Amino acid sequence: MTQAEWIILCLCAFAALLHGLSGFGFPMMSTALLSAQYSLSLAIALVILPCLLLNLILLKADPSRGMLASITYHFKKYWPLILSSLLGSLLGVKLLLWLNEGYLKLLLGAVILFYVLDQLRHQPFQVSPTVWSMLGFGLLAGTIGGATNAMAPFLMMYLLSCKISTTEVVMVSNLNFIVSKLVQLCVLFPLLLQLNPQQQYILVWITAFALAGVWIGGKIRHRLSPQHFRSLVLGLLLIFGLHALWQSTALLQHSALLIK
Repeated sequence: MTQAEWIILCLCAFAALLHGLSGFGFPMMSTALLSAQYSLSLAIALVILPCLLLNLILLKADPSRGMLASITYHFKKYWPLILSSLLGSLLGVKLLLWLNEGYLKLLLGAVILFYVLDQLRHQPFQVSPTVWSMLGFGLLAGTIGGATNAMAPFLMMYLLSCKISTTEVVMVSNLNFIVSKLVQLCVLFPLLLQLNPQQQYILVWITAFALAGVWIGGKIRHRLSPQHFRSLVLGLLLIFGLHALWQSTALLQHSALLIK
């Protein structure tokens, strides 16, 4: 492999470590890194399988219940969020294939920055986890996630605003990520079948580095207080928001057409 590819793998491992700490981050960061070398659709295809493995591992985040019992409990409680994100993901993957990514990234960055700045106020925005709020945020997060691999910011914005526990944030977010990845896997499976030997080699190494990173991150997460966890998530959201705006500027300078 080239030096650039090794650097990408090391950064993917760091993204996985952050994912283990906060419950999100790997899909966005790894996609951004890989899209510098490959097309966006191929970059998303390369991280689908590693993402699924990481999300499955983090479903063990609830120490008070077994994995199956924890999945059942959180699905019953947050089913509108999970199912609406599934529908949004279906729409989002279709948008990926025909809509100018620059406008999606512009919307993503603007909303994230608005949320982070709002959380710095004395009385920040809060929502209750009602059926209608879950349906709305799930559909929006799924659509953006399917199109750009950036479901996490909208989802984390919603979950943090609901003031739920760290364990619930990690569990619910990763259940939604799994649904989104399964949709992407179904739609982009032909791309995976067309990977050349070098790309297959990259995929194997991304998976190995990601598993190591998320394991280390998970060990550290249990030592974080809820306040430190919230600060970490807000910091990551701020970085991702600024990065999305920077990407949108570059993309729209290249082409301002709404449709590809």
